[in-house]
Amino acid sequence: MANKKSLLSLMLAALLLLCSCARHIPVSVPDGSKTPSQALEDNNGHKDSVPDSENPPPGSIEPDSENPPSDKKEPDSPHGEEGSSYEAYPAADGDNGDEKNTPPEAESPASQTPEPPDKPQPDTEPLEDISGFSMPEEFFLRLDELLSGYLVNPHCEPDKTPCGCQPELAVDNGDGTVTKDRIVSIYFEDLETKYSFEINPGVHYPVASTVKMPFITLAYQMLEDGRLSPDTVLTYERRHYFGGTGVIVQGDFGQQYTVAQLLTLAITRSDNVAYEMLKDVVSMDEMFDSLRQRGVSHPEDLRKSKQKICLQSAEAYSHILNDYIASDGEYVSLYRQDLLNTRLRLICSSYPVLRKYGWTGFSLHDIAIVEAPHPYILIILTNLDEGTKQDIGLFESISLLVEEYSQSRGEG
Repeated sequence: MANKKSLLSLMLAALLLLCSCARHIPVSVPDGSKTPSQALEDNNGHKDSVPDSENPPPGSIEPDSENPPSDKKEPDSPHGEEGSSYEAYPAADGDNGDEKNTPPEAESPASQTPEPPDKPQPDTEPLEDISGFSMPEEFFLRLDELLSGYLVNPHCEPDKTPCGCQPELAVDNGDGTVTKDRIVSIYFEDLETKYSFEINPGVHYPVASTVKMPFITLAYQMLEDGRLSPDTVLTYERRHYFGGTGVIVQGDFGQQYTVAQLLTLAITRSDNVAYEMLKDVVSMDEMFDSLRQRGVSHPEDLRKSKQKICLQSAEAYSHILNDYIASDGEYVSLYRQDLLNTRLRLICSSYPVLRKYGWTGFSLHDIAIVEAPHPYILIILTNLDEGTKQDIGLFESISLLVEEYSQSRGEG
């Protein structure tokens, strides 16, 4: 009996020792990873650092579509001010204000990208199909493979925090490198059948120079209506100053340009000062009203300062342009020629491409109408503002894949 009691005591002591050790077993975390609690602390404690103006540092070089980048391009600092997070916040008083003249130092470019997920599935949302035409399953499988190869997150959920998908969040690793999510949103619409699909529709990015597309289109509509004359002369004043891309900013105050000249510069050279000068005769409020009529409902996409863009607003931009280009307006031919001759060409095709691109902090976008035998709209919005060969290659790869399948219907 005594032996049994002794054995029982030994077993109880061993059990207590085991429980005590279990409380001190370390959590195994993969190299470079963090526990969920560490990740949450980092997210809550991290303060986004995003420029409040699109002006690049002095001496930056405007990209030239005729000379592809050797490794990395400088942003063209297109127009449209950027904010610091996805969440909407009140616009600053006035239109742009002094923010555009005092740009902070640019962030260090990202040199690291996250590991690719295991075969991500694109968050595609096929929309209306009135004719039976649609992209085949093979197209989406190839698109999935393409995005995975470029380390792109194809199923972003920006409403979740932390969501692993924040286009304006860059993390300084403390060793001279910066890591951020690589995010792309895609919209395709066949203009004959109205079939369309979209990927990552809920992500908002800084609008950059894409806003010039609906604005300049409105100006041409005003020319058609007789509310604006192409021969009206405007003078470059100090209040119009905006650095970055363009021709006018390189000269002195007091230069004079006609409305027609400013319209061409705003598209072909993405001239920021031309855009500012045209605001004297073209109403921003009227432009926003036209966007609301097209279904744009996000407040951050409808403000004069720190404006954003998502697929909903980009789609509206493209439809406003397409409706005007398809009209028999007197100035359509002139506008079309400018849209064919922009300095930077991201979306590519074997056919004519009417486009407006945008490039600034946390954004590199292209909105295009492709005049193919089966014409279509293609929109690619990204936060890939480094403009590396890889980033430019992503636009090209998506473009050519879309062209291949959109034009090969009925074959095979």
